[in-house]
Amino acid sequence: MQGQGVKCFRATSLTALSALSFSFSTLIQPTNANQWKGTIGEPLRDSSEQAIVLADHLRSIGARFFGAWTCPACFRQMNLFGKQAGAQLPYVECRKPKQLPQQAASCEANAIQAYPTWVLRDGSRREGIQSIEALSSWSGLN
Repeated sequence: MQGQGVKCFRATSLTALSALSFSFSTLIQPTNANQWKGTIGEPLRDSSEQAIVLADHLRSIGARFFGAWTCPACFRQMNLFGKQAGAQLPYVECRKPKQLPQQAASCEANAIQAYPTWVLRDGSRREGIQSIEALSSWSGLN
């Protein structure tokens, strides 16, 4: 399943994209829960047990959730996880290059063209809002 079709797109030249290659060595640590301010925002509801288990699994396998503070679809994605699981998600903010330059560089290095984008260590990716069930299946949790 490729998501529900809701995405925020980012304008990037094809020339720049062709020069980039996927590399998890360029990934930096994702945003911590203490850094919600100025990124996509804290989720509005509590997490389900399934969402907490999935967030822990995604972090443990080195998955990344690339998004932008300006992206409504990213906020919707985060709210599917809820507060507790959202605080554990491996979120990388792509649209704050001055405040979070390492995260923005990671977005460039991984050729992120739409938000939200989920990327696994093996390079497989999903764009758009993903259900908890779809992410669980895609990431190998169940």
